Amino acid sequence: MASKLRLFILGAPGSGKGTISSRIVKEFRLSHLSSGDLLRSNIQQKSDLGLKVKDFVSKGQLVPDDLVTRVVLQELQKLSKSSWLLDGFPRNLSQCKVLESQRVQVDRVINLNVPFEEIVNRLKHRWIHPPSGRVYNLEFNPPKVPGKDDVTGEPLIQRPDDSEDVVTKRLKIYEEQTKPIIEFYASKNLVETFTGNTSDYLWPLIKNSLHTLRNDKENEALALREHRHALASNEAVTHTGQRYAPDDYRRIRFETGKKLVNPNFAINLLKEDPVVVCDKRTVWSSGGGPLGHPKIYINLSNNEIHDCQYSGRKFILRKYYDPAKHGKSINYEDYKAEMEQLEYGTDAA
Repeated sequence: MASKLRLFILGAPGSGKGTISSRIVKEFRLSHLSSGDLLRSNIQQKSDLGLKVKDFVSKGQLVPDDLVTRVVLQELQKLSKSSWLLDGFPRNLSQCKVLESQRVQVDRVINLNVPFEEIVNRLKHRWIHPPSGRVYNLEFNPPKVPGKDDVTGEPLIQRPDDSEDVVTKRLKIYEEQTKPIIEFYASKNLVETFTGNTSDYLWPLIKNSLHTLRNDKENEALALREHRHALASNEAVTHTGQRYAPDDYRRIRFETGKKLVNPNFAINLLKEDPVVVCDKRTVWSSGGGPLGHPKIYINLSNNEIHDCQYSGRKFILRKYYDPAKHGKSINYEDYKAEMEQLEYGTDAA
């Protein structure tokens, strides 16, 4: 079963956000949530929230932040077990913090970075057919008959807010409003920015990135199931060290002894002499805190690599190791020395 993807997409007016969103939704079978569409849908359904939204809209007033947020959260709650792409929300830092306080999980924030000059040029050549919403661009996809809709032959119009001056002002406002949002999610390592002039250029980059993200999530889910199975079956679990506070007696003992791995926990590793086949990275506990050095769950009884997917490491007995087949490796002692260097900034003894 495919892992759920929860995505936000950011992009300036005219950046191709609608085009990219529709391709993401189709490729990954996500529910597409647009804050504007959700507001209109609630108005049409005459829901309690929709009646409140309509009251502001009918007066030509902006819908308050808290009301928009309630509409979005209501829809996200309905999709708690589904994958989705959220477009047009959040629009400011306060909305980001509300989503966080409500524990809304987001896997990736897609930021479309299309040069403003390109957007201005794109929009000033844009003409639309209001009844159908069909859009034409005089440079890239002009109508067959100038000024006429291809299907109905009715006249096309250019929206007043597509003029160069208006577009430039809108882009500056967007930049000011979006910068705090990008910084907020970038601090959580959730933002991936894609830079380019056209949707056709950006789409393959975005598609490949999201496929990788989904595969990583599926691998993590598989590893978690394996880990739980190991615990349930009392299978041996080894641990290659933890981060300790500066005054923790265990840290002092390890520093004094010039070793980071408690032999009581690492004895199986040392005895079996595995080789390390992939790169190292920090592992996060289920509680959200860093464990420091990777936990390693190992079954070394077979002639095969044990892929510890949730820690990003792979192990195999040395007697079965084939560099051509398994890739570059280091032995356990080298690995331990590297971990000591990373932990304490000193050379291992």
